[in-house]
Amino acid sequence: MPTIRNKENKYIESYEYLTRYIKCLPSDEVIAIPIVDFNALSICDAFLLPGGDVIEKEVFQLLEYAYQNKKPVLGICLGMQELAIFSSLMKNKEQDYQELEKMNLKTLEDDTHYKLKEKIGNLEGAKHQIFIEPTSHLFKYIQKQITNVYSFHHDIVIHIDKTFKVTSFANDGVLESIEFNNDDWLAIGVQFHPELDENDLIIKGFIDDVIKSLN
Repeated sequence: MPTIRNKENKYIESYEYLTRYIKCLPSDEVIAIPIVDFNALSICDAFLLPGGDVIEKEVFQLLEYAYQNKKPVLGICLGMQELAIFSSLMKNKEQDYQELEKMNLKTLEDDTHYKLKEKIGNLEGAKHQIFIEPTSHLFKYIQKQITNVYSFHHDIVIHIDKTFKVTSFANDGVLESIEFNNDDWLAIGVQFHPELDENDLIIKGFIDDVIKSLN
């Protein structure tokens, strides 16, 4: 689990965000390790890319390691956007990730997916509907084609390379989840926040798949 980072200090950990993810993990089966030292990658069975504000180049080293070693990845919000950029880097590792950020992502002009008032006073007001591809891992986890999700993001994914596929979208066409296009690597990105759902099935389903792959 990479740490939340910001522009002032790229290794500052955000207790508020990280604890939300950790609380979703089954404590009797999973040990969460914030990644601040890339020497720790080899002891990890899977990776969770959390939400945040700043994309750093180190995350693409992690994703390259995960891809080469076929270690599962779940990207949430910013984590999905990092997976989208990585989809293009897979084709040409020499590309500038900051240039790809401009190509793969776009900032929303309105607050339809980031409602600050609802975030502060009414979490349920930050939900919106998504439509899920029935052949996706996402559908396998929640067994629904239409559901409501917690949404807090300014940027959206507008491009992914064909190594990934879109597996859900919102009413306004915003891409809400992506998955790697081949069964040999479990890599899922969701633009929303399943960790805010008390009945979360997505993180639990992902962890179940990771555990099954180890047995």
